Amino acid sequence: MNGYHGRIAVVDLTARASREIVFDEDFARKYIGGSGMGTFFLLRFSTPKTLPLSPENPLIFMTGPFLGSGIPTSGRHQVVTRSPLTGIFLESDAGGSFGFHLKQSGFDGLIIIGKAGSPTLLTIKDGRIGFEDASGVWGKDTMDTDAALRAVYGKNTGISCIGPAGEKMIPLAGIFHDGTDARASGRGGAGAVMGSKNLKAIVAGGSAVAAISDRKTLTGLISEKNAVLKEKGAGLNLYGTSGGMGLCEELGDLPIRNWKQGSWKEEVKSITGQRMAETILTGNYGCVACPVRCGRVVGIDGRNVGGPEYETMAMLGSNCLVDDLEAIARANELCNRLGIDTISTG
Repeated sequence: MNGYHGRIAVVDLTARASREIVFDEDFARKYIGGSGMGTFFLLRFSTPKTLPLSPENPLIFMTGPFLGSGIPTSGRHQVVTRSPLTGIFLESDAGGSFGFHLKQSGFDGLIIIGKAGSPTLLTIKDGRIGFEDASGVWGKDTMDTDAALRAVYGKNTGISCIGPAGEKMIPLAGIFHDGTDARASGRGGAGAVMGSKNLKAIVAGGSAVAAISDRKTLTGLISEKNAVLKEKGAGLNLYGTSGGMGLCEELGDLPIRNWKQGSWKEEVKSITGQRMAETILTGNYGCVACPVRCGRVVGIDGRNVGGPEYETMAMLGSNCLVDDLEAIARANELCNRLGIDTISTG
């Protein structure tokens, strides 16, 4: 089957045991991508009466058929569960590299059920599942956790973790990936679900590669599309997603006091991606298989950290009437470290 390994790991934290679900092409065509499969397995492993913070609520990480193929902008994965913020279905997407490393582990997805008896680290490598003690990183923020785990497992691994907010099961807690780059499955409280299971982090990696029917043709197409994206996405490369702050204000689509206020014409100029590029921007980064590299790196208090994207700039900035770029960048880093969704916070 092209694009998939046809394997999903099911991990029971209570029993400290794992098993596999094997699927075929018919299933993959019926339940398309990480979204389709994640939704299917949420309905299979839970009921409408399943409580979000109960051991019975599954926490599902899924990838799609493009991830790992090199197709531009395909470096995203889905987290599906029942939301502790709303009590209903939650799908939270994230970029970065974790989904890529999960796919390299030999599994297309991961379904986590049960609750560990103590802080636990889950390792997934080349088709093998391991349970490790996470007491040494329990209580640490997401960036310190990532750094501590990379010191043990190496830089070429995917790490997904929660911060203190997730440990305390705060409904705004997210699941964070890639350390200081802070790619987040932010909305809906997926981090609280992870914390309710005493699961601090997941480390994934390996060398598995899903089959592709015509690698040569695909490689040629990827090269063509990368060239187009580099040209058409030049603005995103230079200014990031927050480069659209000014345009959104002009169109009346910028959140200002929860849309109670319609105009913020002068103030918004202080918190655009263009302004960031002129002042605190020190670099950029991109997700796996994306040539655009819209991620921001900013210098704050003598440190280089992940900078705010549009949603963060809007919700912690214009929505709260804050036009101080450095203050927003500091708030963004604090939320990322604590493991809190910046959008819901704003």
